[in-house]
Amino acid sequence: MVWVVCYDIPDNRRRAKIAKLMEGYGRRAQYSVFECDISEEKRAKLEGLLRRVLNEDEDDLRMYPLNQADIKRVIIVGRGELNRDKPVQMIGFDLKEAEEGDHPF
Repeated sequence: MVWVVCYDIPDNRRRAKIAKLMEGYGRRAQYSVFECDISEEKRAKLEGLLRRVLNEDEDDLRMYPLNQADIKRVIIVGRGELNRDKPVQMIGFDLKEAEEGDHPF
């Protein structure tokens, strides 16, 4: 299933952590929008990781599912294109290190 994940996060550090995390699960469609072709198991894992970084009092993150019929109906105006590549796997990500600043991002 393809999931469109979009977010509005005012804190620069949290936003950078979320973006880096998202890059391991999908392709960036716009600055704060990712398209992720992932299984339900990976979607649940991603959601759990995102919840650990997000501040629910300040941040807004949304995950929209798209089935194959929805994907065929996507309208893109301008230079963008729908990312239909194979899903990206994240390897070696340690959220605790990331939160402590020991990770490259």
